Amino acid sequence: MKNLNVFALAASDHLVQPEEFSDVQANTSALAILTDFRSHKPHMVDSHLEATEALEMMLAQDVKIKVVVDDSREFIGVISVDDLSNHNMLLKQMALHVNRDELLVRDLMHARASIRALEYDQFKLATVADVVSTMKKTHQEYLLVVDKDAHHIRGIVSARDIASRLHAPVEIEKELTFVDIFTAVKVH
Repeated sequence: MKNLNVFALAASDHLVQPEEFSDVQANTSALAILTDFRSHKPHMVDSHLEATEALEMMLAQDVKIKVVVDDSREFIGVISVDDLSNHNMLLKQMALHVNRDELLVRDLMHARASIRALEYDQFKLATVADVVSTMKKTHQEYLLVVDKDAHHIRGIVSARDIASRLHAPVEIEKELTFVDIFTAVKVH
């Protein structure tokens, strides 16, 4: 067994954050941008939590995206701070005819059925550029990564996190759906 040396921290030693480094480029392995649930516990939020409370919690924790779980702690969707914006909350309030404090995470989340995924075996061979290209083509701001053999949701990648690591914008155009158009027309 090796004897490891310990030492006192210097005043100049500081806590690092991934975005401080420029180690991620377009040709970097996609694994560098994966929030891998095998080694990092996913940021989760209960679907029954009030939307305003979820937003406050996410801002306080500096977390931009969370997986949404049901009472059994099973994955049912994804929510981001953008989904919880004042504009989105107002639109949903009007559509559901409820007060803001009655809006729940499940009302604003992206449901499991609408979220796209990449296969882990394919993902681990891809580059960051491959992932960004796929996100743009599919109009997805985030993608799940799934181990299909084990039926495990292995992790998540988000355009916002990729942009932070690349130190460059990653613009994903939202694909308009009939519901988006209907909601926009109904509001005006």
